[in-house]
Parts: sequence; structure tokens; C-alpha cells
Amino acid sequence: MFVSKSRITGKRLREKALKKKRVRKYCRPLSFVLSMVSLILLAFHGSTLADDMPGSNATKEIRKLKETTQQLKETTRALMQQVEELKKEVERYKEAAEGIQEVKEGQEELKKDVGEIQGIKEALGHIEFSGGITGVVQGSSGNDNNPPSYNDATNGAYSMDLNIATHFGRYGGLFIHLEDGDGDGINNDVASFSIPNYDAYSTTNNRNQADLTVSEAYYELGFLNEKALLDIGKMDISVLFDENEAAGDETTQFLSNIFVKSMGLTIPEPDDFYCPSAMLTWTPNDLVEFKVLGASVEGDEWEEILDNGFLATELTLRPKMFEMPGNYRIYGWWDGRRRLKNRYIGGNLTYSDGHENQKGWGISFDQEVFEGITGFVRYSQTDDNLSQWNGDEWEMIPFDRLWTVGVQLSGTLWQRERDAIGVAFGQTILTSDYSSTHAHSGNESYVESYYRIGLTDRFAISGDFQWINNAGGNSRADDIYILGVRTQLDF
Repeated sequence: MFVSKSRITGKRLREKALKKKRVRKYCRPLSFVLSMVSLILLAFHGSTLADDMPGSNATKEIRKLKETTQQLKETTRALMQQVEELKKEVERYKEAAEGIQEVKEGQEELKKDVGEIQGIKEALGHIEFSGGITGVVQGSSGNDNNPPSYNDATNGAYSMDLNIATHFGRYGGLFIHLEDGDGDGINNDVASFSIPNYDAYSTTNNRNQADLTVSEAYYELGFLNEKALLDIGKMDISVLFDENEAAGDETTQFLSNIFVKSMGLTIPEPDDFYCPSAMLTWTPNDLVEFKVLGASVEGDEWEEILDNGFLATELTLRPKMFEMPGNYRIYGWWDGRRRLKNRYIGGNLTYSDGHENQKGWGISFDQEVFEGITGFVRYSQTDDNLSQWNGDEWEMIPFDRLWTVGVQLSGTLWQRERDAIGVAFGQTILTSDYSSTHAHSGNESYVESYYRIGLTDRFAISGDFQWINNAGGNSRADDIYILGVRTQLDF
């Protein structure tokens, strides 16, 4: 085959150009490396020459550079130390930050606790607590020879009251009265109709230990703009009527029953003071108050509560005479427990065939006559010549009327606002049949006086004196003198 020379020549020229290109490709880097090595050797040689030439400008510059370098090294070391210090500071700040975080977390927990406490406080904010502890020691004199076999004695007693009240706004409120007490004082050592220590209340169990008992638990609802109140539950009916501002609190005023309540004297005591009860109170204005109440007063008062009940009504007027406050109460009552009518005719005592109920009425007035001086009067009477069942036989009720008068002086009269003095006199009046069937009978007379010293706003101590004539309606009984000390702590 014939090939053109020009074609061969062109091919060779291209191959030759390609080889040159390859050589240049590999020679360029090698040339760069050789150039850099030459420069380094030249610089090294120059520095050596400069070192060998003291006083030259290059030597000075180099020394300056060395000094500067040394300073830079020292500065660098100082900076490194500062960096180390800064690291330590950073660590401390970090620890402090962690502590602050813990404090913040603690604050959050505290806020939660405070919120819970606030919730509990709000829940308890509607609950009110109050109470008191009363201690009484009394000793009698002149009682040794009184029949049948009484003797002088010195005895003590205590009682504690705890009141809990919670309110539900317009839905009313719940009230609970807890009571604890031990000892009867000298009540069982004196033959009088009126007991010397009306505060004594024993709550001992069958192991002779004082128990805390629920004496009252009742619900109160107000309506007609709170002018009417309805109370229903377990209540102490002895405090619901026959009140008196000067003679109605055995813990701070007179101790003897006759000067505290007619209940238990002309008004027969319930088998249990704390019984199922309901009371409606209407107070249309500041002058008038009206009450009506009903209760079950039998020994098994929670069984058949509508049988043998007790009813009472009371009207209270509160006029101001010469700008002095007063309370004028008149009340009536009806006791559904069975009684017998006794009759003493021709020297014989007989009883009616049919059972009767007992009823009566009374008044209780107190009026401030001068600033710091309050007088009071109490009178009550019941059906006369009745007998009641004592568990074994029918026994005659010895009296059908009582009256008391007295005065209370406030310590403001002698610049002792917490102190008070009380003096009172009273009698129980025997029924005609009892007087006819008992020789040497006589109306029992009672005198009591006390001085209360208020040591603080919540603590007081009282000295008390009582005198009893014709104790138990017996005109031959020796007069009995009773001295006592009472302490009262309120909380």
C-alpha cells in the first residue's frame, strides 16, 4: 500500500510535540522545587554571613527580631497563664450557674409547696376552732350532821370543750362540739336540790377513763336574708332557751345550777341533755327574737324520736333603757314524758289513774342599770303536785317554782376590765303535797357570790362562795357553806 510522505511526516511531528509536552509537564514541578531549595540555601548562607558581621544593620535587625520573639514568647506564656485562669473562672462560673439553676429549681418546688399550702389554707379558712378548759375545786363545811349520811368533802372536777365550725356560704354551716371531763365535784356530797357545780360533766368510759365525746353535731341554715335560722341535729337543749347575760355561764359566772338555768329544777332534765333536736329562730329586727324548738328527750332518744318529745318556745325583747342594753325573755315548755298527778287528801297520798304531761313557763330578765352594773331576775314554774318514775317507783316532784335575783359588777368600775363580781339569792318553792307529806319541810334557799380575776384575755381564776339553807327542803338540815376555786382557760 502506498502511503504519502506528508502523512507520515505529520504523524511524527504530532508524536514529537506530545513528547515535549510530557517533558514540560514533569519538568515544571521539578524546576519549582529546585528553585525553593536554592532560595533556602541562599537565606541560610546570608544569615550565616550576617552573624559573622557584627555591627551591620542586618545583625541589629535580627537581634531586635530575636528580642521581639522572646517578648512574644513571654507574652504568650503570660497569655497562656491568663487563659488557664480564665478557664478556672469559667469553671467557677459554671459551678455557680449550676448552683443558680438548683436554686431556681428549688424556688419552683417552693412555689409548688406554697401553692399547696395556700390551697390547704383556703380549704381550712372556712373552719373555726374555739374552746376552753374549766377546773373547779370545792370544799364544804357544816354538812357533817345532815341526814341521811352526808359529810364534809373537798373534791375537784374538770371539763374541756372544743368547738369546730365550718361555713358553706349561703348553704349554711356545720357545728361540732367535742367534750371531755372527769369528776363530779361535791355534787354527790350535798343534799341540795340545786347542784353546787353545774359545770361538772364526766365522760368516763367503762374503764374509768375520760373519753372525748361528740356532745353536739348540727347543721345551721340561714334564710330570709339571715333573719331566720334553722338548726337541726344533735344539740344541747339546756342552752337553747332561758339564757341570761349576767347569770347563764357556769364557766365564768355563777357555778350553782339555780343561778344558771331552770333546766333540771322546775324544768325536768332530759335523760340526756345532748339529744336529737330542731330549732327555728326568727329575728326580724334588733328588738325582737322568737324561737321554737323540739327534741327527743327519752333515754333512747334516737329511737322513735317523735314519741315523748319536748317542745319549747321563747320570745326575747331587747329594748335599750336610757341607752343601757337589756334582754327580756319569756318562754313556755311542754314535756311529753309521762307523769302522774299525786293528791294528798285526809292524810293519804294517792295518784291519778291517767298519765299526764308536764308543762310550765318562765322569765329571764337582765338589764344594765348603770354602766358596769347589770341586774337580773329569773322565775319559772311548772304544774304542781306531780310524780315521776325514778326507775323503781313513782316519786313526788318536791317543788314547782323557783326564783332568783342578783347583780353583776364589771371590773371597769375599779379599773380592772377583765374582773367581775357577782352576788345572787334564790329559792326553790315546795309543792303543797310535798310540804304536807314531809315533816320539817322548808323552801331551800341559796346564796352565791364570786370574784373573777382576769389575769389575761384568755385566762381567769375565780373565788366562789355558796351558802345553802334547808338543803333538800329539810328545815332541820344544818346550813352548808361551800368554798371553791375555779380556773378558766379559753383558746
